Amino acid sequence: MNKKGFTLIEALVYIALVSGILIAATSFAWNIVNSRTMAFTTQEVEQNGRFIMQKISQIFKEANQINNPAIGATTNSIEVEMDDSGTEVVTISQNGTDIEYQYNSDPAVELNSDLVEINNLQFTNLSTVSGSSRNIGVSFEISHINPSNRPEWVYTQNYEIAIELRDE
Repeated sequence: MNKKGFTLIEALVYIALVSGILIAATSFAWNIVNSRTMAFTTQEVEQNGRFIMQKISQIFKEANQINNPAIGATTNSIEVEMDDSGTEVVTISQNGTDIEYQYNSDPAVELNSDLVEINNLQFTNLSTVSGSSRNIGVSFEISHINPSNRPEWVYTQNYEIAIELRDE
């Protein structure tokens, strides 16, 4: 007698093997998607942080004088003069969860993207009273916005730098 087909045991074994392979493949694919999302989140935060630090450094290195904050003081905004006459002024400040800079009375320009938020922006005037050293300390925290509270969107980075103004 020649039997064709599967027994119940064989069918159950095959179903279990195929199910195991599909579960493993789905889990692997989901891990790849989550890893890609985490990499995007990290990249977005770090690109914004580098851009903000670069822009702030560029402004300070071109500035002539620090108007605010006073020597030794710390604030969440800074005002620097860009020329000797005092007619060109740049202000950098925190507006909600954004960092903005404003040239004279022009409209303010956001330095960060809509995907991140800035917290704890602080400028410290590290200059000496004698004027031999004119330095500004800058620090802030930047986080990826995560409205759905998904763990793969969580990333926060702290930035801190001291910048010396150019020689007069």
